Amino acid sequence: MDEMAKEIISLQQKYATLAIENWLSGAVLTWNWWVLVFMFIFPWLIFLKYLDRERSLQIWCFGLIVILITSFTDDLGSELSVWIYPIKFAPFGLLALPFDFSMIPVAYMLIYQYFKSWKTFCIALVSQATIFAFVGEPFSVWLGFVTYLKWEYIYSFVFYIVTGLAARFFIQKLTPY
Repeated sequence: MDEMAKEIISLQQKYATLAIENWLSGAVLTWNWWVLVFMFIFPWLIFLKYLDRERSLQIWCFGLIVILITSFTDDLGSELSVWIYPIKFAPFGLLALPFDFSMIPVAYMLIYQYFKSWKTFCIALVSQATIFAFVGEPFSVWLGFVTYLKWEYIYSFVFYIVTGLAARFFIQKLTPY
């Protein structure tokens, strides 16, 4: 193993130790952490109550595409120090679990379920992107869940729209109905 690889491993081990210490001393069981727990569980309860059982496979597949896009993008942004998550649901791994695996995909799946034409879907998608980017994200910053280092809310607005359009386009190409 070369010196660069050894240095990377050493830094990763230091990061893991610091991440656990930070999570145990400053995040887990705080009120902010409990809000994240709520934000993870509550959207799924709503979704399961209103899920169209006849289209559930298609809706779940749509949601999975959204989860893949958002979690990959979130991980990439964190790795590149575009943003950080001071308060985490868990010390490592999926840093934005309540957002990437609950709030965002559930909102997208409900929009996909209820707005079947491209026109109504796009209107709902832009409305959702506006709320998430210009209300939800500033609120998350204010609560200390995320800190943007090299990111603007307008980028999120575009990202939410592109993600929804890409997921819908992909699902519609896969399904005949």
